[in-house]
Formats: sequence, structure tokens, C-alpha cells
Amino acid sequence: MEMTQKLSIEELKNVPETLLYPLKARYIETKKKGGLISDPLSVQILDALQYDPTQTKPVIMPQLGICLRTIIIDTQVKKFFAENPDGVVVNIACGLDTRFTRVDNGTVRWFDLDLPETIKIRRHFFHETDRHRFVAKSALDPSWPGEIPKDKKTLFIIEGLSFYFSKEENRHLLKIIGDNFPGAECLIEILAAWFVKIASKTTGKNTYDDPLENKAAGLMKWGANSGRKLDGWVDGMKFVEQWFVTQQRLDAFPRWFRILCLLVPALSRANKIVHLQFT
Repeated sequence: MEMTQKLSIEELKNVPETLLYPLKARYIETKKKGGLISDPLSVQILDALQYDPTQTKPVIMPQLGICLRTIIIDTQVKKFFAENPDGVVVNIACGLDTRFTRVDNGTVRWFDLDLPETIKIRRHFFHETDRHRFVAKSALDPSWPGEIPKDKKTLFIIEGLSFYFSKEENRHLLKIIGDNFPGAECLIEILAAWFVKIASKTTGKNTYDDPLENKAAGLMKWGANSGRKLDGWVDGMKFVEQWFVTQQRLDAFPRWFRILCLLVPALSRANKIVHLQFT
């Protein structure tokens, strides 16, 4: 990954631009002494882009939340590998995610799916192999399942996307999975409906110091207070389990935020990773 000049990200607009948000969170946490995660590749990638992650101070709660959700999903993907060592993983709206390099077991087939403008940038940092492929299509395009093999158990990862889709768009995406991959599993990140309602009101306002955080919040459309609400949302889809992100390591947050979570328990349940099963 050698570059003589910074890579332009001008093609990234609206939701695609939000891929910088989790990349920045992993960058900062990796640079921090004793950080929650270590992701040197994210540091290399962000350093190669025409974007300065230090130009504004991030809001610590979402930054830590992104890193904790990373840990949860990494752990669950490894569990999937333990039971399906030669399975298939489809990382929907992959952005510049580095998960494959962290969890690859040497036998899994991995597909990173995102919009063409995102995959174009991704190709500067990752190379396709027989086991690691790119799919340059919208998650809502019903044709993308045709590029995924269906001879093995499949796990879908939908991280950092559902809240930028409407309720109907999320249902459509999950129906695409259910219709084409019977027996598949899915890990989907979902924000609470009340949180999305509050965050979406930042549109046109400078609520945060970071313009990127303002943009991400203003684009939010949908949320659910519990993953259980998705049980039976589409035919053959069942709720299995959920992990509340903040509750995984509440001790990692500032003292004032921990106290606030005790006073307002719903705050610690604002973000979750939901495990779904398709029959």
C-alpha cells in the first residue's frame, strides 16, 4: 500500500462519505495508549487519504462505541468460523473496513459489498483474491446475490448502515437475504428509534465540532429499540440474540457518562448488534 500522494475522496458524498467516521474512530483508538482496539491498517489507510482525522476533536462516546461494536462483531464472526471454517461472509456496506485482515481463518470466502465509488477507493488498499472478492453494487440492488456462492453456510454483516436506510429499505435488504440465502445468519447494527429521532434533528445544525459527525447524524432515518422487533419482520427471519454495545465495556467511558447510564438505563441500550437467523 505505497502511495506518493494523498488519495482524493471527493467522489464520496452523503452516506458513502460516512465510511470515514468508523475509520477515524479506529484510527484514534489505535493511536491511543491502551486503546480498546489495535488496527494499524486503518491508520495506514486514513493517513493515505486527503482527510485529516486530527482537524477536529471527536465525540468520545460514539468513538468508543464504534470500537466496541467492532470487537463484538469480530468475536461473533470468529464464532461463526469455528462452526463453519469454510463458510461465506458477505460484508454489506463494507466501506474501508479492515475486518477480513483481522479475522481471516485461511479458508473462508469473503465478499465486500458497497457502492461503486466506495469499491473504487477500496481497491487502492485491498487486492482481490480467490477468497476475498469485491461486489460494486448497492445493498438494495436485487442482483447482487447472483455474485455470491450459495453452496456453504453464509453470514451477513450489516454494520453502520441500517440507520441510514428507511424502515422499508431495511426490510427490502433483509428480504433480499432471506429470499436468496436460506439458512443464513446476519449480524446487523441497529440504533434505538429514540436516538435516531434525536440525532436526525441535527440536520443543518452544527451540533458537533466535527462536520463529519454532524453529517452522519443528520442522515439517520430509522431505528428500533430492540432487535426483537425484527422477529418475523420478513418471512423466515428470526431474532436470535442482541448485544448492547455500551454495556460491553461501560468502564471504558467517562465517569459522567457511566453515571448518566445508571440514571437513564435506556442510554446504555441505544446501540446494539442483533443476530438474526433465516430459515
